Amino acid sequence: MSAAPDPAASGPAAEPRPRRTRRGRLVVGPTLGARYLPGALIGLPLLALLLGAFPAAGIQAWRYGRLRAGEDDLLVRLLAPGIVQYLVGALAVWALVAVWALVPLIIVHRAVLLDPASGTVRRIRGLRTAEVRASTDVVRIEADAVRGGIGVIAFADGEEWVVPESGWDAASFDGFRALQVHAGLPVQPPRAVLVAAHRRAHRIARDQESAARIGMPWEEAYEDDPSAFLAEFDRRRRVLGGKEPARPGDVTRSRPRDRG
Repeated sequence: MSAAPDPAASGPAAEPRPRRTRRGRLVVGPTLGARYLPGALIGLPLLALLLGAFPAAGIQAWRYGRLRAGEDDLLVRLLAPGIVQYLVGALAVWALVAVWALVPLIIVHRAVLLDPASGTVRRIRGLRTAEVRASTDVVRIEADAVRGGIGVIAFADGEEWVVPESGWDAASFDGFRALQVHAGLPVQPPRAVLVAAHRRAHRIARDQESAARIGMPWEEAYEDDPSAFLAEFDRRRRVLGGKEPARPGDVTRSRPRDRG
């Protein structure tokens, strides 16, 4: 879960900058709003635009029913344009799905609040405080910096608090780093440093697998220069495909011998 600190990440920019509550408590992990707003403001509107035609058809049928009944009030006239019917339908879908999506998110929400003034940590489940403990009892803090990772806060008596989505964003991860500073424990590098190291390791593993697949020897220079790897990898693939002459040491495919 940890990585060697990057010298470039030291200094004021590397100081933890977690979110705070209105009472000044530091939020360890993602807040409910941090997880909800991206989907509610980006993903759900796109979904509502795709499904807006279905409630728009219902609005149109409702309007025709009112007109047949002889009612021609302001609302009926406002809903006359098709674009208005579509927008109202899309807004209705967005509101319905937004409320529906918030309920399960509240149920599974987990976070920890650090109160430096009182020296306590609060375990949050949903919208309530499940447990309060002294921050001096914390003996180990580890957190994944990538999306989908978890954070673990261990206490002296063996109890562990698990916080999901520890690497949701920089502020969520900085909550763990701030708690590490407060508890006097080793502080992990900033999320950006760890994410970059994770992506680099993933790229190297992927490139090594691709190289082994075609019998290409791996060189340490490829770890820091992916363009050099891609150039050599493409050349060796052309050699295997017979589109380029082989060099000494290249692996070539043996052609079947002619029979007869």
